[in-house]
Amino acid sequence: MKGKDFKPLQEEKDGGTPSGRGDSRGRNFASELWGEVRGGAEHFQSTKGQLPKGRIRQFFYGVALPFHIARVTLASPAVRPTYVKVTAIQTAFLLAIAAGWAFHLFDGEQEAKKQERRKETPEARAAREQAQARIEQRAKELEAAKGDPAAMKKALAALVEEAVNAGKTGDLPPEEAATTAEDAADEAATAVEEAKEEHAAAEPQSGSARNADETASDTGDAEDSLGDQISAIVRAEVEEALRDVPEANAKGPRVQKEHQKKGFNVDAPKVRNGIFFLGSWEFWALFFGSLSAVQWIVVALSRDYHTVLSREASLATGVPPEDPEISPRVRLNVPWLRAKFQRRWRALMLFLVGIPAILLLCIPLCWFPKSFTILSSVWGFWWLLVFTAAKSDRAWMAPVTRPPWFVRVWSALPALHVGPLRNYAARLARRSEGVAAPIAVVERQPWVFAGLALTRFVGSIPPFRCFTRPFIPVASAHLIGLDPMQPPALKSGEAPPAHGAGD
Repeated sequence: MKGKDFKPLQEEKDGGTPSGRGDSRGRNFASELWGEVRGGAEHFQSTKGQLPKGRIRQFFYGVALPFHIARVTLASPAVRPTYVKVTAIQTAFLLAIAAGWAFHLFDGEQEAKKQERRKETPEARAAREQAQARIEQRAKELEAAKGDPAAMKKALAALVEEAVNAGKTGDLPPEEAATTAEDAADEAATAVEEAKEEHAAAEPQSGSARNADETASDTGDAEDSLGDQISAIVRAEVEEALRDVPEANAKGPRVQKEHQKKGFNVDAPKVRNGIFFLGSWEFWALFFGSLSAVQWIVVALSRDYHTVLSREASLATGVPPEDPEISPRVRLNVPWLRAKFQRRWRALMLFLVGIPAILLLCIPLCWFPKSFTILSSVWGFWWLLVFTAAKSDRAWMAPVTRPPWFVRVWSALPALHVGPLRNYAARLARRSEGVAAPIAVVERQPWVFAGLALTRFVGSIPPFRCFTRPFIPVASAHLIGLDPMQPPALKSGEAPPAHGAGD
């Protein structure tokens, strides 16, 4: 008979306690989230011709779409060799530039160390020589204490203490202090061995010559082993005592971030005492910025090959191609280059026009120090979405039914229409009028374009852009084709409206 305390077996196993119910809910949430992520990433393979349901699925559908297009395109034996050849040459050139920079940096660092050693002050040189002399004096005391175990132990401790003091005071670098002490102990042990051998040779021999030779050989081997042990012990003791000194600190992970000074510091990565120090963020920003500039030049010169690959990707995935059929060659397309700079300037102006509104929003968020950084990053990412959609010519034919969202939001706040901000909404609308069609496309499908923009952003890091660039415009055209309000694609030979954007 079931009593009032009866509980089902499954509840006792998984949810009989609050922690059990929480763990079960956590596992269910993780499982559902993974199902959404996987469903969005695999939607291109399972269902074509429509967007997946749900924001998470749409986001990851946009993230994975360029890779699906690449997989379908590269399945063709006629396209795959061209793609491999072009990307391999571009990547090899970029890696050669990076290797040359790294070699020059390493060579310059070595030369800086030599110059620093040459510029050593007389006081530092004198302190170094005095420290070495004190260590050698302690080694002579160790040599003089031969035959007396207590005296040898005391002299050995004095040698170690002298080397440690020299390392901690900075008279000797920690590594050099340990090496000097080891060498001094080895020389002292060698001198003791030689003295014993001379003493043994001076004594009258007794017994057969063979026994004498064997005794001398055994004694020599034992002394060699003792000398090695003493020098190893001295080095180990000194290194252990100097582990807290910054230059000799070998504890912790083998990759560390070195403490940086305040201000702008371009500190390159370096290896010191077996530890790889990452260097400063300023260095890595300069490194990847310079490499990105070189990558942009490489892509600009070989743009024709990416155009051919984009056309092949469109044909392979059933998207009407937007690029004409051309014979690719390495060249500098000056009109395209001029248009590219104009588009970059327009993107910068569109970003800057929103800064006054961001500053105004930061006033009530003054308690949060990174509010401007976060809001400006979100604003910049929004424009990345817009210009990712604009990679396709179809984005410029999209119907526009209302002003952009930021114009609508600002117009709905009449309390802000005072002083210098009175006509701010009109300036926003006028500045964004030229890109109203791509904005409308993104507003109707924000999550898929957010995923595609994320892939484009990560793919712009050198040398990934060489691999992903041909497939971004095709992915954008594919997503725009799923928009029910989008007009039909252009027929072959028809030109899109003039827009000065795209790729």
